[in-house]
Amino acid sequence: MMGKTTSFLILLICLIQGSVVHAQNERLARSLYEQKDFERAVLLYEELHNKTPQNPEFYEKYMGCLMELQDYKTAKKTCKRMAKSTGYPLIFIIDESWVHYTEDEESRRFEKLYRLILEKSQNNINISLRSAERYKLRGMKDQAIDILLQAEDLFGESSRLSNEIALLEIETGNRLKALERYLDMTVRQNASFDQLKRIFDTYITDSSDVVALRNLLMSKIRVYPHVTALGEWLQWTFVQLQDWEKAFVYTRSLDLRLRENGYRMFRLGYLCKSNGELQQALKCFDYCLKKGEDGYEYGTALGQWFDIKYQLLSNQNDSTEWAIFDEKISHYIQENSPANSAFPAAEIWAKRLLSKGYLDSSTHVLLAYAKGNYVHPEIKAQAKLSLSDVLIQSGDVYGSELWLTQVEKAFKDDELGQKAKFKRAELSFYRGDYEWANMQLDVLKGATSQLISNDAMELSLCITDNLGIDSNYSALNLYSKARLYFRQQRFDSALRYAEKVVLDYPSHSLGDEVLLLKAKISEAQSNYQRAADLYQTLAESYPQDILADNALFARARLLQYKLNQPEKAKEVYQKIILNHTQSLYIAQAREEFRKLRGF
Repeated sequence: MMGKTTSFLILLICLIQGSVVHAQNERLARSLYEQKDFERAVLLYEELHNKTPQNPEFYEKYMGCLMELQDYKTAKKTCKRMAKSTGYPLIFIIDESWVHYTEDEESRRFEKLYRLILEKSQNNINISLRSAERYKLRGMKDQAIDILLQAEDLFGESSRLSNEIALLEIETGNRLKALERYLDMTVRQNASFDQLKRIFDTYITDSSDVVALRNLLMSKIRVYPHVTALGEWLQWTFVQLQDWEKAFVYTRSLDLRLRENGYRMFRLGYLCKSNGELQQALKCFDYCLKKGEDGYEYGTALGQWFDIKYQLLSNQNDSTEWAIFDEKISHYIQENSPANSAFPAAEIWAKRLLSKGYLDSSTHVLLAYAKGNYVHPEIKAQAKLSLSDVLIQSGDVYGSELWLTQVEKAFKDDELGQKAKFKRAELSFYRGDYEWANMQLDVLKGATSQLISNDAMELSLCITDNLGIDSNYSALNLYSKARLYFRQQRFDSALRYAEKVVLDYPSHSLGDEVLLLKAKISEAQSNYQRAADLYQTLAESYPQDILADNALFARARLLQYKLNQPEKAKEVYQKIILNHTQSLYIAQAREEFRKLRGF
């Protein structure tokens, strides 16, 4: 009995040791392969593959080593052995043909094997798909296309086959043929706009492709005017090419044909607005409003109309237009406040009243929502946040904090609550209570909103980098006051305190913060060239600073939208893309750069 037990233990130990050695060899082989040390890796993978030929990773890595070392003879033998020993010989026959083709593209053996694959693929569509996928894996995309085209002839068109062929055509540079195929799918296979949009968004990324697609669509629409998806795609091309007027025309056409009641035009309006095309956005929402109160998202569309009109008028001194705007929005608020749907307009009207100096009236508009009994909780919270801003501007910091405390308590784990907490931290910063402010900001660095998190980090760094540099924190106190005055739109006072920081403390580390504030003041006063110059000075003087990308992005936006210097704006966006890859603005910079470049 003891002898049997001992034998069993010895066997178990041997098995364990073998397993350990096997695992060590596997790790070493993978490491050597990743380091491209194929001469040593091939020895280990040969052993691993021979022991467990059914393991796909060992086979792939072994073949990879052989091909890198150009040991085609061994590679062919391995493929033949696998074809004979497994239940799926076809993929290994394809691999053998791949080896022959890599060694010699004119190889007769390759031609013979390839004809065999084409013949076998005629049996059913699944074999065709698997064969094409294998050739694609081996980088032989032309052969994959041929197999799929044969399948299409034999088994008929299908969305799966057409999509696979089109993707391969894109990857092999036959983009025009791919576009034609997708349009044929739309016409003959009823492929919808939504089905293909993800593919187009991913692969159609060059303006020349979009222009080619637009031209193809125009030809198709003349032949198939009843196919709605073609019209949808044509609208998509106009949006991609930033041809907003034509996008509007085709969107209106689709809306009328499909009886969408303004749905598609509503979406185009948002798109125009996000791209800075305010006049076109206003036109879109105006179209939606003409549908009447039963139109798609009438209340939201009206709020957007008021918001865009307010932005446009803010850059003008047209008293007549302002009077018309004031009458229209005030009448709407009187008729509808405090309805939830009217809140976006109410916020704009409160802002307008404040800009005219009517503090009590502005507060009254927002109080109707902040204290309303039937107001949605989130809208009520947003009204309280806006009300806190109005009270700060009036100098009532204590009253402002009371409203913020209510929002923070009611929406503790929500973005609204985080926004309220950040605004409270700002108030503490204005008061000079830096330690308490920093405690709140540390919590907000992990906020779900990237914008809040980024703002919290910037303000926290402003405090920690500058607190304690002088014994009474006088420089930081001056800067805090300048920030408060800027928040209250008392720009002359804000500039005076910002200049005082520079004059009294010329070498202070607040220099970057002061430059940014002065640029914002100039921008708020519509002195756009001065603001752009200050943003540039900040970016050049503090290239590694956390504020550098903020300054570059702000400068680019001014050059693009206020100073009509698109080429310079494009250069600045490119700097952000190349030098500030972790910037919060990287996605927007890429989008604006593509727009200025011509898609």
